[in-house]
Order: sequence, then C-alpha cells, then structure tokens
Amino acid sequence: MQKKSYKSGGREALVSYLSRHPDRQFCAEELCEALNGSETEGRSSVYRHLTSLCADETVRKFRDEARKCAVYQYVGKGCDCGSHFHEQCTVCGKLNHLDCGDSAEFVEHLLRVHGFSVDRGRSILYGVCAACRAEGKGGVSDGTPS
Repeated sequence: MQKKSYKSGGREALVSYLSRHPDRQFCAEELCEALNGSETEGRSSVYRHLTSLCADETVRKFRDEARKCAVYQYVGKGCDCGSHFHEQCTVCGKLNHLDCGDSAEFVEHLLRVHGFSVDRGRSILYGVCAACRAEGKGGVSDGTPS
C-alpha cells in the first residue's frame, strides 16, 4: 500500500517560507513565529510538516550545537547535499552549499591517509563569509584569527 501525500495550506506556507530563505537555517520555534505569529501556535503541525519534508528531501535537518537544537534548511528537490560540505558564517548566519572539487579531494585524503570517512552532507565549516569580512565584521581577514 502506497502512503498518501497530503498537501495542506500549512505545509505549502512552510515550503514557501523556507524556499524564500534557502541560505538560512531555522529552528521549529522560529518557523512557528514566522508562520503563525507565535513560537508555540501550530508547533505540532510545523514538526509534522518538517518530518515529512525531511523524508522527501525538500528540507535538511542539522544540529546547531551553539543553540543546542535541531535546525532546518530548504534544499529543494534534487539537491545532493551528501556530495558537498556546507559553510556557515558565524557573523550573519548565512549557510551555503560548498560544491567544490577541492572538498572532494580533501575527503579522499581523509579516507586514504587517515582512514576517516566524512559525511559531507552533515559537515559544516564555520567561519566568516566574504561579505561580512568586507564589512570588517568577525575579526578574520585572511582565514586566520586576528
């Protein structure tokens, strides 16, 4: 028996909101606030929709260690997050897909030399993005702390 896929206004509103902010991650409370005007209103529906969206790979779930919670990011259908790293700016919070051949070489090196297999889709590199560095934010100019 095939599972039915229900499309509700709440699910569509959630997808629409997340797709307008593909470079950001949100916790469930932030999504409830954005969609319902309250951190608690509609929380169970938001969690239900997020679970479904993660299952169909429209949304990716990450662990935000700084905030000690799960966060969600729109990746859209067909995004192969497992094949690349992600970079997140510690100043503005923007998260980007780092689809670069050099990262594949780094992963190969880690496996070959160190015997360590990296889960690229769950790997996030933290630092300061070019835009924040250009504005003098973050205290990093060339990749080394000042």
